[in-house]
Amino acid sequence: MKETTEPQNTSDNASKDVQLAAVIASSVIAVGFVIYWTIQIQDMLEMLALAYG
Repeated sequence: MKETTEPQNTSDNASKDVQLAAVIASSVIAVGFVIYWTIQIQDMLEMLALAYG
């Protein structure tokens, strides 16, 4: 009986690994997005301060 559960267990582990990789990749993209826009907004505020005092 143990022999029949191992292939499914390997498949479950592989799908969990793929899901974890997708979550990590999505998180990295989201954090990068936030960092990028934070920098862009700060630069824009600096340019506005230079332009209008």
